[in-house]
Amino acid sequence: MKEGAEHIEGAKEVLKGRNVKITVKFLRHGERTKEGELTEYGREITRTRAQESGITAEDFDAVKAIGSNADPKQPSGMGRALETADIYAHEIVGDEAFNTRTNDILNYKTLITKPPYDHIGIYNSNLPENFSELPDEEKAVAAKKAQTATVNHLLSLTGPEADAYKKEVAGSFAYVVDHYMKMAKRLNEGSQVLIPAGTHGGTMELLLQQAMVHGDKDGNKKVGFTDISEIGGEMNPSDSYNVDIATDERGEYKTLKVLFDSPGRPQEEMYLDVDRVKELAGYYQELHKAEGTRE
Repeated sequence: MKEGAEHIEGAKEVLKGRNVKITVKFLRHGERTKEGELTEYGREITRTRAQESGITAEDFDAVKAIGSNADPKQPSGMGRALETADIYAHEIVGDEAFNTRTNDILNYKTLITKPPYDHIGIYNSNLPENFSELPDEEKAVAAKKAQTATVNHLLSLTGPEADAYKKEVAGSFAYVVDHYMKMAKRLNEGSQVLIPAGTHGGTMELLLQQAMVHGDKDGNKKVGFTDISEIGGEMNPSDSYNVDIATDERGEYKTLKVLFDSPGRPQEEMYLDVDRVKELAGYYQELHKAEGTRE
């Protein structure tokens, strides 16, 4: 990592929050078993994705993995999403990665609003009966079809219950973005930080669905999308998108740029509507204020 990484936290510097960049990489967990455990194939694909990213240890002062710890069944003691983020971080910087930590906000099991559908039931019903016996590559193809059906079902739901659920999920991701926006103001001038944030398919798409500004088919800017195909489909295992939280030389925020890692997804200029992010984060915080939000 860059020289001076030890000064990212706790150092007493005169200048704070100027020319800072925090890249939050929302990363879907790797390929899993039907029971929700990360597979060795999934671990290898995550390492490959990190290698293909072109990111090196010299690009950042610090790399800190966070993530959902739902279903901690892995030998590592981590849930599939948290371990995926941990693998990604260590593939980039090895033992120089900061300690990986749980972020309950990214854990779908901490949501207050009742899901308007049975995610696991729909997913598993779309897997072939012999899924467990398939070779890894065929499992990946079958899992892709099941995930596509599940996410499309969620996005097709309408009504107050579905809208409230989607808004809370989007709000949880917005809250994480807002948290790191505030942190950017506290970091030393020139700090560069990468946050691999392990999470789940069917949740990470909803921040984009409700807050991403991009071009429509006529080239006009619009907020959000109505069809998952507008972002190249649902997020695949070990797939990710980045939200760049950056400040200028005066410490003012730059645009919240969004960039997909997969070259097969849109590569146009995209960003998050900051007012919408604040609104969604506030909605999430209000829902969870009785129990307190957990970083």
